[in-house]
Amino acid sequence: MPLPGDPKAIFLGGLFILAALGAAYLASEIVVPLVLAFILKLLLQPGVRTLEQLDVTRTLASLLLILLVFGTIVGLTAAISGPASAWAAKLPQGISRLEDRLAFLQAPIDALQRFLAQVDRHGDGTSSTLVMNLTAKVFAGTQSVASGFFLTVLFLFFLLVHGDTFLRRVVEILPRFGNKRQAVDISQKIESDIQPI
Repeated sequence: MPLPGDPKAIFLGGLFILAALGAAYLASEIVVPLVLAFILKLLLQPGVRTLEQLDVTRTLASLLLILLVFGTIVGLTAAISGPASAWAAKLPQGISRLEDRLAFLQAPIDALQRFLAQVDRHGDGTSSTLVMNLTAKVFAGTQSVASGFFLTVLFLFFLLVHGDTFLRRVVEILPRFGNKRQAVDISQKIESDIQPI
């Protein structure tokens, strides 16, 4: 397909791309979990088909695979927490050695602390407000991660249960038979490439 030669068409295409990127940025709390769920769906779809061949319903197979994946993640986290807690127990000894090695930074740190104390005295508690704002942002980030995780699991469940219906609807929308065949081939190729060996 040749590129348009009209500068107005190129300009409008550029504006459309910028508007689409802006909309995706504003909707990132929904778009990112949806994309992640779609990728996980492509990874877990062969497992759902295998369980369906063993006379397990699609809903139960989807639920089992989601529990298996996130159970594995929790298990790995628990396995890693043991060495991490041992490392944290050795941390006080390591901090004293680190303080000895970084003693040359003590003078600049003291100067920074004096500067922040002066700002706090002249700015009516500005540094404490800064710390409170930083704490609020950390907790807001935690809430965003938790809601993104929940949305990803929810989208993944519905995509696994109704995934073939989604592909059928995409194929119905496409105008030509060649495009329909290409969409099915792309879906099957992605699924075969992404699944573990």
